[in-house]
Amino acid sequence: MTTLINGIRSILFNIIFYPFTVLYCGGVLMPLCLAKTDYAVRRGILGYCLSSLWIARFTLGLKYEYRGAEKLPKEGAFILAAAHQSNMDPILTFPLRNDVTALAKKQLFKVPFIGTALRKAKIVRIDRESRTAHKGMEDVAKHIQELGRPLIVYPQATRVRPGHYKRLKSGAYYLQADTSLPVYTVSTNTGLFWTKGFWHRGGTAVYEINGPLPHGLDKTEFMEAIDKAVVRRSDELMLEAGYGYLLEQRVDDDA
Repeated sequence: MTTLINGIRSILFNIIFYPFTVLYCGGVLMPLCLAKTDYAVRRGILGYCLSSLWIARFTLGLKYEYRGAEKLPKEGAFILAAAHQSNMDPILTFPLRNDVTALAKKQLFKVPFIGTALRKAKIVRIDRESRTAHKGMEDVAKHIQELGRPLIVYPQATRVRPGHYKRLKSGAYYLQADTSLPVYTVSTNTGLFWTKGFWHRGGTAVYEINGPLPHGLDKTEFMEAIDKAVVRRSDELMLEAGYGYLLEQRVDDDA
């Protein structure tokens, strides 16, 4: 019965959410990109995030819970190294600090409308295909310090479904080494509910913030700390939600 209800709710969610996204981006965000500053478009993105969370609550019965949000600085720059399981992750991040910026591959900046919005929101362009991409973190670090804004990075580099594993990237290490900015971590179980596929389920998604990490860690120590705070803590949140069976036979996406 639960599967049937989740199926019906998923259909309703997809029928509402995706047309809403297209209409909102075209009818609201694009005109806001014409404003002189990025304030208007950021308010527009905030409205989109809050509306999307409401749609998920109304259609899927999907609630959300912030833990540790009070730890984040109210102003100034810092690095947010976050687990990435779902499209819900950035939607939950933006209401915490709507001046947050992120990294995006350079190809997206060539896409009509999307590229305009990314530039207006001061999203940082990177070349993920470069074998020396970590060297480009110096330029990114300088840009973030000049902006004075938080930067969210995903050490897993892409969405990773619950029960899957992907080798962590070291970009966050080089960023903090070049800037000495504090690094906060995010663990989550959003992928259990707002999934990577078509079918979703109701429940309570947890978005937990911890940190900052200790200063002066070498690369090995830093990556171990990220693994513990981002990956393993996310596993604990999935166990807490009652989905430990997904972790019993973990799939290595790098294999």
